[in-house]
Parts: sequence; C-alpha cells; structure tokens
Amino acid sequence: MEPRTSVDRWNGLAVVGAILVATGIGWFVVRELGLDPFAAIADAGWPFFVVIPGVILLVASLILRPPRGVGFAIAGTIVAAVGAVLFYQDTTGHWESWAYAWALVGPGAAGLGMLVYGLIFGQRELVPAGARLMAIAAAIFAVGYWYFETVFATGRTPIDLGIWWPVVIVAVGIAALVVGFVSRGRALNDGSRRSDTRGGTI
Repeated sequence: MEPRTSVDRWNGLAVVGAILVATGIGWFVVRELGLDPFAAIADAGWPFFVVIPGVILLVASLILRPPRGVGFAIAGTIVAAVGAVLFYQDTTGHWESWAYAWALVGPGAAGLGMLVYGLIFGQRELVPAGARLMAIAAAIFAVGYWYFETVFATGRTPIDLGIWWPVVIVAVGIAALVVGFVSRGRALNDGSRRSDTRGGTI
C-alpha cells in the first residue's frame, strides 16, 4: 500500500498539472482565435501576471480534498496579495508603501487563506489561527502606516526615538514576560491534566 504522504503529494501534483495543462490549452485556443492574452493582461496591468498564478493556486486548493488544499490556499492568497499590492503601487507610484505593506502580503494574506479555507471546508481549527494572523498583520500595518507615512511626508519620525526607545524596550519585555508566564501556566495545567487522566485510568 502506498504511504499516505506520497498519495497526498501525488494528488497535489496531479491537480497542479491538470490546471497547467488546461491553462496551456485554453491559452493556445485563445491565440488561435486571434487574441493575444499577454497583451490583454499587459493592458490591464503587468501585476496581473502575478495575480493570475495566485488565482490558479486558489482554484487548486478548492479541487483537492480537505485539508490537503490548505497549503495551496495560503500560497494562492499570498501570491495574489503580492500582485494586488504591486497593482496599487504601479497605479499610484507609491512604491515606498512596501515599508509596511509587507504585513498584508505575509501574515495577513496567509491568515486570510487559512480563515476562508477553514470556513468553506469546515476546518474549524484554521479559522481562529487565520483570524489571529490577520489581526497581527492589521496591527503591524496600522503602526507601519502611521510611522512610515509620517516619515515619508515630513522627513521626521512621529516620536522622538532618542527619548522613548527605552520605554518601547520595557514594554516589549513586559509583553514577552506575560506571554511566557501564560504559556508556562498552560503547559503546567496540561501536564497536570494528563497526570490526572493517567492516574484515573490505572
């Protein structure tokens, strides 16, 4: 019997291969009809050359049996988000927005892919994880927008780092301590529960 991981990998590759074959055939048929897909995409905006592969990955995620398609969903949303940001920047010339827009492309897009995939296919554990990533991305984006847009517009930082950087370090340290203590408490509780469960079964 073939290992499950090998079967899953083969299924994923088969779906990608089928989509690529269908895309190639469709592209050839359109060209034979006298249309130039490359020119049409270029007229719409060259970032669509990035968006379209993301859409293909998203389609692949919907074809595979859950939860095998979650990787394609995450990759598809990330690639499509890169294309969307590039389209905005190409249209507006606001290329410096990459200083904070990466948060939307990285954790934000990955979280969106997880959340939507979890909602569509009933993978409940993906929904809160995706929502957390999106919340983190939104916070990073908001802080980055506030800080960098001030720098770009005025040439000055919105806060005096020479005075406030120790406060920032202390705040980050306190946050790390809180997270560490909470994680330790959860680990101890889980350990005690497992011990109680084992003791009850003996």
